[in-house]
Order: sequence, then C-alpha cells, then structure tokens
Amino acid sequence: MDPKEQFDRQAKYYANSPTFSLGLSLELLSKLIKGKKFSKGLDIGTGSGFTAFEISKNCSNVDAIDISTGMLNEAKRIKKERGIKNVNFKIGYAEELDYEDQSFDLITCRTSAHHFKDIKKALNEISRVIKNDGSIYIIDTITSDQKELNNWHQKIELIRDKSHIKNYSLTEWRNYFEDSGLDIHEIHQTRVNMELEDWMERSGTISSDKEIIRNEYDKANNKIKKFFGIEKINGDFKFYWPVGLFYLKKY
Repeated sequence: MDPKEQFDRQAKYYANSPTFSLGLSLELLSKLIKGKKFSKGLDIGTGSGFTAFEISKNCSNVDAIDISTGMLNEAKRIKKERGIKNVNFKIGYAEELDYEDQSFDLITCRTSAHHFKDIKKALNEISRVIKNDGSIYIIDTITSDQKELNNWHQKIELIRDKSHIKNYSLTEWRNYFEDSGLDIHEIHQTRVNMELEDWMERSGTISSDKEIIRNEYDKANNKIKKFFGIEKINGDFKFYWPVGLFYLKKY
C-alpha cells in the first residue's frame, strides 16, 4: 500500500495516539534540545505535527512536511487548538526536499524513516539542506543485527502495515549516515511501549492479518519474547520496539 493512502486513512487515529503525541522518544528529544536556540527548523514526516510543535519552542520558525494531506489536516487542527504561530505545514517528500542547500540549522525526523522508499536518498537530502554547523535528530525504531530477530520484526511490521518499508539495525544506520557525510555525535536508545490490539487498530490492519499476527506472537520463541518484551496480559500482548535517537552533524 502507498504510504500516503495509508496515513490519509488513519490520520485521526494517529492524531489521538499517546504514542505519537507523547512517548519516551519525544521526551528525550525535548531534553536534548532544552536551552538551545535555532533559527529555522525542519521536521520531516511530521504526521500530526507533534515533533514540530515540540521543536517550535526552540526555533524562530519551523517547516513541517509530510506526504499525507489527511495527516497535515490533523496537524493544522491541533496547531490552531494550541495557538501555535511559528509552524508551517506543507506536502513534502524526504527524498526530494524542496529547499535550497543549507536552509536549516535544525532537522528532525521521528518515527518516519522506516516508511521512506529510498533511505539513502533521504539522508543525502538531509545532509544537503542542513547548515554546516546544524543539528540533526533522527528517531526511529531499530531492529537487531541478529537474523532471526530481524526477520521476525520485519515480518510482523509488513503484515501489520503494508506501507512499511524496512526497520534498520544500528549497524545499518551507522553505514547509511557515513555514506551521507553525517557524523554521529550521540546515540540514545529507548523504546516505544505498545499493546498489540491498539497498535494494529492504529494502522488499520485487516481482520485476517490481525489473526496472523496474534498467532505469530503466541508462538514466538523465548529469544524473540525476551528481546521485544512480549507478555500476554488479559488476552492482549504488551511489547516494545527498540528505538534509536541519533544526534548527527555534518562531517
């Protein structure tokens, strides 16, 4: 499924999800930029705008882009409700940023990169539009370098969400950053805690695929259950995906 179609359809659900409006990764980003001031920020794959709203506290102006009109409509609604004036929303693609070279001194991208069709091109574009002394924060689910865990993770994501492209391991992220001329200054690891039924509902997973996923969680071996914190409580599965926050600068 095309990601635009997926997120247009589920926009209201995402806008009301605490996973995106709050979450450990957003709290961590807020702490890392606390006290810093930026002239112009860019939030890529902004969705309902929650990351853009957070960085707007530290920026004179923020541009926030997404491929989904439905998501941007929700973001504009929330912006109006909160009375935020310095965030501008527009349609935009990570692989083709419609900005001049060195346009921003802060770029963020939170929980969107696993939907990018060409991660290499997206990172090259980020490297192009960030100022030489600018700061980049990329936050996304990370997977294991171990084949068994990696394969299970990718399988579950692709069944649940047909717009999913790929989760990357720390090793893969390091290689992509290096190839794009981006230097890792800090890596912070956290996680996103989830409940399976809510997670599937948020992405509009069809009933037959929901049943397949439930069976996969039921029969997961101890290694998988331990790595992803899988527990069955009152008929639902609680689990988490590991998340990496990467603070990057140009070489």
